[in-house]
Amino acid sequence: MPEQIEIVEELKSVSRPAVEPADFPLPVVPEWDELLRQANHVARLIDRHLDYEERGRRLLPNERLMPIGLCPEQRVNMSTDILAVTGS
Repeated sequence: MPEQIEIVEELKSVSRPAVEPADFPLPVVPEWDELLRQANHVARLIDRHLDYEERGRRLLPNERLMPIGLCPEQRVNMSTDILAVTGS
């Protein structure tokens, strides 16, 4: 048992690399506007898919369709559209 305590103490005292303070101002993503535009486009695409599928179902007035509620074929259609838009 004393050997285990020594090992645990050694692990606690393992030196970690020094953390360098961040330079100010913090660097910003250079293509932030483009990433934001793509994210908004993908979010709109997902909303359109879900709205289209909601029209064919009887949902309660306060109920919304989520991606988990789509059948596999509908999920694949939505995923391929997202991949086509993002170019990934």
